[in-house]
Amino acid sequence: MLELIPSAAMRNTFDVLTIDERTDQELDTLPFGVIGLDREGTILRYNLYEAQFARLDRNQVLGRGFFTEVARCTRGEVFEGQFRKGVASDATGSLARFPFIFDFKFGAQEVEVEIVRPPGAPRFYLLINRMRVGPARPVAADQLAIQQRELAPDELTRGVRRDPVERRIVEVPWAFFAALRATCDQLAPGTWQMFCAEWGVQYGRRLAIDLENEAIERSGQSVGELPMNDFAAMLSRRLAQQGMGRATFDFVAIRDGLLVIQMSRSMLAEAAPRGRASAPDPIADLACPLLAGIFGAVIGHVAGRRLVGREVACGSAGGGSCSFIITGHGRRKTVDDALTSGVRGVDAVREVLARAPAGAQDE
Repeated sequence: MLELIPSAAMRNTFDVLTIDERTDQELDTLPFGVIGLDREGTILRYNLYEAQFARLDRNQVLGRGFFTEVARCTRGEVFEGQFRKGVASDATGSLARFPFIFDFKFGAQEVEVEIVRPPGAPRFYLLINRMRVGPARPVAADQLAIQQRELAPDELTRGVRRDPVERRIVEVPWAFFAALRATCDQLAPGTWQMFCAEWGVQYGRRLAIDLENEAIERSGQSVGELPMNDFAAMLSRRLAQQGMGRATFDFVAIRDGLLVIQMSRSMLAEAAPRGRASAPDPIADLACPLLAGIFGAVIGHVAGRRLVGREVACGSAGGGSCSFIITGHGRRKTVDDALTSGVRGVDAVREVLARAPAGAQDE
């Protein structure tokens, strides 16, 4: 049984009655599905987690009827009936909680649903916690949840591409990232590290949900339940499929609170200008903060705690492969100070961390 976040744990870590106050970006960080509806059941909000597991483009579902167009399997007393009762009662708070099975063409998803109306909010929310994913069930076509290709049947002729599991993809040449780096250096000198590190964290959170989906479909386990070597292989394979390079994981230093990752043929390192090590900015030779942010966010998702990823040596400076470390967020300042002062390489940064005061933390 896969338990991503049981309702009791959800309530202990997140006050669902404040959900209408959260921004769309905040909803995208939640580890469960969130769908905001008006009184008629029209979809007004749809978070990243739900979009990934339902394999739907949320821009295509917004404004559509949840029960009548998008999730036809929810029609009936078990699901839609409870929503309609909650609307009719004008009550607030948690209106209902019940198990349900979403039927998709690609499989069945056993979930726990909670219907919530925050006090004073004009919207109702469906909170959807995935419990188990299995093969498709034999149900009538009109009882299946809609597929992306049904939402936008003409999108292929409008320049939209998707992979075999319905994810939207964009193919760009390597020069695209070289142009991005050159533009950043020209218009906002010195901001590449900060911009790309945060970009990596944001993308890493989305990639973590995507990998979660892949893991439960392949093995029935969440990424946190997989052996670490299996998860590392899955992440490395995904990055290689995207053309970012080949990641190799070294767990030897894990007892010291460090995970080491080597990235060969990093697309970002090869897109960076050569000779960055002599630039006035002492960390200008570190070209791959995007990858560092991705690694920190994805592995932090698996570990269930805040982690930070940092590049400590880069192939753009002539070193071949790029080296990254993942460590606890409380050691972030120590690592950043070391990198700013010119410390490079896994062993050198590891020595700095070993000399740091025991228990030193930064908020």
